Amino acid sequence: MNLLYKRLLLTLLLTFLCFSIPVFAYHQNEVFDVVDEDGNLVTKTSLTLTNGDIYISANNTEWEISGKEEGKYIVKKNGVLDLSVYLTKPLEIEIQADGSQPVIGIYHTHSSESYAPGEYSQPYPGEIYQVGETLKNALEEQGFKVNWSQANHNPHDGSAYIRSRDTAAKLLQDKPIAVIDVHRDAVPDREFYSTEIDGKSVAKVRIVTGKQNQNRDSNFEFAKAMKAQADEAQPGITEGIFWAKGNYNQDLGPRMILLEFGTHVLTLEEAQAAAERYAEVISASLPVGGGRAERSAASSGVVWVIVIALAALGIFLLINKNGLESFKNFAQRFTHSFRTRKKTKENK
Repeated sequence: MNLLYKRLLLTLLLTFLCFSIPVFAYHQNEVFDVVDEDGNLVTKTSLTLTNGDIYISANNTEWEISGKEEGKYIVKKNGVLDLSVYLTKPLEIEIQADGSQPVIGIYHTHSSESYAPGEYSQPYPGEIYQVGETLKNALEEQGFKVNWSQANHNPHDGSAYIRSRDTAAKLLQDKPIAVIDVHRDAVPDREFYSTEIDGKSVAKVRIVTGKQNQNRDSNFEFAKAMKAQADEAQPGITEGIFWAKGNYNQDLGPRMILLEFGTHVLTLEEAQAAAERYAEVISASLPVGGGRAERSAASSGVVWVIVIALAALGIFLLINKNGLESFKNFAQRFTHSFRTRKKTKENK
């Protein structure tokens, strides 16, 4: 076999291995009930699931897929997770040595996704891009630099992740601390995917992480950190976390995450409201990112150091009977002592 044929076969093999993982991660037109062993509904999904996949529900119960019967996925209960540790224990994130503004990448694998009352699938660009833009603006208000790709990856088929892979790779060139693939789900039940926050109807957010890549653990940790922060600051906004079959291009780097903002029977406005609130959740989940809250805390720390120093000086002047004159004499003695030591070293 000559060199040309060897190269051709190697290329075909690598293409198949690379592309076969993301394909068929979603069922476009089929929604499955996920029920416990007694038949009680746990959640609904358009994902393809396999035994061993994990689902963390809104109340932080961990469920494991154990089988499939009559078109329904069966789950067994593993227990209830305590995610409060993520409120005090920061994720291990490498900080840019140059102290530059932290970067977050956003893109859209499914470019046709849209919301009610119009067509749920639209020609490029779908309304999902407006959700991405809302998230971008809200993250920038939190102090991040956001690289938002508006690349078109249509059609919405099993190869969409193949087309969006190049986009995700390009976003990684700017060394982001997180990259978010913004989607909406296809569960046809608005009550299931909506909540009310501060008297306003808001879409719920589902977090999806893939198990078929080497970053599976770091991405799952990021998902749980977001869930913990959301439970604290925006209770009820997170529908749950799937740690399931699929890659979703998350093999490209750590903290590559897929967020589903509501479903197609909700409105664009409800999804945008969720994006605005989830920017705060993302920022709080990246404590070394330098978001607005972190910078504010750092500034407050500097102010308090100055206040304490001035207070100490004031106390010194008040309790010293010679007051300012004594402070002046102290400064003169210190300066004289420093100059004397310097001359002594120079004469040696």
